[in-house]
Amino acid sequence: MAGPGLDERATGPLVRLGLARAAPREQRAELSAQAGRPVAWAVQLTDDGWDALLYARERAAPTAEAPAPGLQQVGLRRSDLDALRRYLALRGQLRRGPAPGLEAAVEAARFSVASNRWVIHVSGEQMESMARAFFLERLGGSAAAANRLDRVYGVRYAPSPLLAPAAEHGDRA
Repeated sequence: MAGPGLDERATGPLVRLGLARAAPREQRAELSAQAGRPVAWAVQLTDDGWDALLYARERAAPTAEAPAPGLQQVGLRRSDLDALRRYLALRGQLRRGPAPGLEAAVEAARFSVASNRWVIHVSGEQMESMARAFFLERLGGSAAAANRLDRVYGVRYAPSPLLAPAAEHGDRA
């Protein structure tokens, strides 16, 4: 790495994580000769450092392709994605599990810097399954994801009532 502002304090965490290595004295002397000024601190990315940069760029890359026919693009906050992962982790135990393909859609989520959201592409059935996951999350104390899905995408999970409406039982007066 080279450039102003990159000193031992700024790059030290990278060295401690093994993402960069401090240049030895001999290499700093060569750099000083090339730069025509003293080079007190220099680091070089390790293979892990290069791979971390490549991975971060790929992970943050917006999905360029439009959703496939029959799929809708949905933007989720990190907490929404975490709620979906909790729901998916219970898939073998739930009486009504996630819709087929929802797990793959969540795994394929990409972060959009422009919208500050995790973007997934889901079918209508998967969207309904997401609404159920957010309904269960609401029962656990956070209604934000369910409210947002309803407000932005018009999808809400409404459980079946246990009792029939009073009008069907006749008047009791």
